[in-house]
Amino acid sequence: MPDTDNKLQELKQALQQVKTFLDTPAVVTALGQIPASIKTPVFNGLKQVLDVIKKALDELKGSLSAVTTVKDLLKVINDLLNAAAGLAPGAQDTLNNVKTIVQTLQDLPGAAEIEEILNLINQIITKLNSLGTT
Repeated sequence: MPDTDNKLQELKQALQQVKTFLDTPAVVTALGQIPASIKTPVFNGLKQVLDVIKKALDELKGSLSAVTTVKDLLKVINDLLNAAAGLAPGAQDTLNNVKTIVQTLQDLPGAAEIEEILNLINQIITKLNSLGTT
């Protein structure tokens, strides 16, 4: 699951690069010179991909209350594992493996991070819509 967090960071960075690129005056000028017959299908395809990502993030965001409850449970489990470490020195490897899994699950993204990415997607879609009409 830390992979999920890394993937969201990668997605955010990639979206930021697209937005920065589309905000560059030279790019805006160049895109304005491309015929709509070429530009429109590309923009529509990109908007479809962004819509799929938005739907997936909206679903994740919708289940964050459950994630928060799970995170609270995981904190309790982590505290228990810390307490057990002193009582079961022979099981240190097992305890560490479980703690690694718990830490991974605790690192799930929060609502603010997801909302940031959704806002970035919306900005890109708005920009694509405006560039498609120029």
